[in-house]
Amino acid sequence: MRARVVLLVLLGAAAAVLLLWALLGPTSRVPQSGPEPAPLPTPTPAPKRQAVLLYPGSDGLLHPEIVPLSLPDEQENRVRVLVSRLLQPSPAGRPPVAPYPAMLTDVFVREGKIAYVDFTAPENPLAGCGNEVPFVYAVVDTILLNCPDLRAVQLLFGDREVETLTGHLDLSGPLPLNKRLIAPS
Repeated sequence: MRARVVLLVLLGAAAAVLLLWALLGPTSRVPQSGPEPAPLPTPTPAPKRQAVLLYPGSDGLLHPEIVPLSLPDEQENRVRVLVSRLLQPSPAGRPPVAPYPAMLTDVFVREGKIAYVDFTAPENPLAGCGNEVPFVYAVVDTILLNCPDLRAVQLLFGDREVETLTGHLDLSGPLPLNKRLIAPS
């Protein structure tokens, strides 16, 4: 009798294990799923291109420096990248082009040909053509040399057109490329 009870307990335990195995499945089973999901696309950075950046020298001329930059195809973003780089020291160690701690606040292109570049306004009046001319034409000429579809650049300061910064240049309208200020390479 005792053997029958042991046999029934063992059969019950075996049945319980088989039932659990059938319900839960073997532990070595690989989960069944569809094909692996495709990885999410990552944004492609703009290609590195050689940009010509113009920095003022002590001789009053603009000195070209060839710099690899990620230049987007879209004009407004390309102008933004170029001007942002000009507001930093040059690779050759020249200071930023702005004669005050300027920040780029906006860039837009109108009529597909004129870039409008807005800087923070200087807190104090600037003095001398040695500040105004190199700053203005470093920005204007750098943009126009690297964005051949544009024909002129209008500089704004504090969201406004200004007639001049120091009285030496008329900034009330868009400015074209001025190669006379670029030093020979």
